[in-house]
Amino acid sequence: MLTALLLLGCQVFAGEWVVTKGGLSPDGKLAVAVYPQKTAFIDEVDDTVLLVEASSGRKIGPLEEVSSSGGTWGSTTTNVHCVWSGDSRILIVNFRTGRLMHSSQIYRVRDRRAVPIALPDAKMHPKGKVLEGLGTTANPGSEVTLEENGSLLMRAWGYAPDWNVDYAKHGLKGFEGELLFHYRFDERCRILLHDMTVPEM
Repeated sequence: MLTALLLLGCQVFAGEWVVTKGGLSPDGKLAVAVYPQKTAFIDEVDDTVLLVEASSGRKIGPLEEVSSSGGTWGSTTTNVHCVWSGDSRILIVNFRTGRLMHSSQIYRVRDRRAVPIALPDAKMHPKGKVLEGLGTTANPGSEVTLEENGSLLMRAWGYAPDWNVDYAKHGLKGFEGELLFHYRFDERCRILLHDMTVPEM
């Protein structure tokens, strides 16, 4: 009930924007919002994604690394969805970038500021050598989720496997174009790539 009231209050106060799916932080203090379309043409809208105060609807600022334009596909209100950590300190924004393409941005949230976090280069992982020279299809993409144990899981698709490579030798048996990247936070809150696997069929 409280969550619904906070969402409603934010939308009514702001007037111009609406909270995205999963956009309200667990502590109820912050929210991620987008400007809804006023016409059917998504390329005519403001694609800014905002961090706002959930209770007052006051705009804190744009999340400049993400967009609600969807690469001219979808709608601003459906192209962005968020995942928060239980302590409201980590924010994951997944957003559409094309017809079948998606991307993600991770933020560390502190003192009402969302600081972007870069994921480590997967090619530095022992299994990462298989990524060198690996092609992609016309619609690559990825999506990040937060696991119950606090780790991050990125599902990435659109790779074009080289059928001359024995991926099983690299611990990726059954690789057909989709990979799972398992990330963990270390004791200094840095993100480390723990493993690369293939989704179970």
